[in-house]
Amino acid sequence: MRNVWLIAKTVLIESVRRKEIYVVVLISLILIGTIMSINFFDMPGLIKFYRETALRIMSLAAAVTVIVLASRQLPREFEKRTIYPLLAKPVGRGTFLLGKFLGVILAAAFCFGIFMSIFIGGTIYLGVAIPWVHLIQYFYLQMWAMAILTLLGFFLSLLLNLDAAITMGIIFYLTANILTEGISFIYDFMGGFGKAVVIILNYSIPQLSILDFSEKTVHAEIWQPLPPLLLFYLTLYAFAFAALYFFLTLLLFRRREL
Repeated sequence: MRNVWLIAKTVLIESVRRKEIYVVVLISLILIGTIMSINFFDMPGLIKFYRETALRIMSLAAAVTVIVLASRQLPREFEKRTIYPLLAKPVGRGTFLLGKFLGVILAAAFCFGIFMSIFIGGTIYLGVAIPWVHLIQYFYLQMWAMAILTLLGFFLSLLLNLDAAITMGIIFYLTANILTEGISFIYDFMGGFGKAVVIILNYSIPQLSILDFSEKTVHAEIWQPLPPLLLFYLTLYAFAFAALYFFLTLLLFRRREL
């Protein structure tokens, strides 16, 4: 665990020092701050719209940041040849990947922490009660979504070049929900073989929308917090996809000659 933490700490420090992350954070903060400070006509419905939009921006900004950071981790190590002295020490490839994964997740939590502070400040400014339990559950599920995207970024970076990995990761994030909704729509119009293919696609593509608790957080007066059992099932669902991508990444990593 010590090696995992040392690698993760290095990734976190490097991520925090990079200018790109602050560009994304700054643009997102301006958008979130602007949205949360506008209150046209003093209409409660619009206030909810502002808050939900702010949460969506938070999720999108964190996802883009994570995809870029994750996709860069392994290619940069190969390019700078810094991976060789690390693996020459008693550090296995699984430990190396786990450390990289933890570092990117900590960087994502750092970004989300900044976003959440602005969101909470804007919510107080708008005079709305903060649904703390819903907000914590939203953050928790988003971290699992970021975990899936991190490991997907690792996998794509070993399968494709860096630019293609980042592009495919962002496209996947933006279109995954549309794809799963489209699959559900065309399912009834397909034959037996087509339905089998659709079922396989439906279960092989992580549906990140079920990990998005933003709408229910904004409408907390209607929606109760997730019960522990449902939260456990969602955690299990996200863990299964994260474990799958970690296994696929480790498989490609072990087959790569150093």
